[in-house]
Amino acid sequence: MLFTSDTAHVAVKTVSRALDMLFKDELEYNTKNKGLK
Repeated sequence: MLFTSDTAHVAVKTVSRALDMLFKDELEYNTKNKGLK
């Protein structure tokens, strides 16, 4: 498989987007839990 800079760029974007979504979900989850207590 040829690993081009385009492929790397797309991979980085995908990973950072996934991490961003995970982080936002985590923040919302923590905020809701603190609000319930």
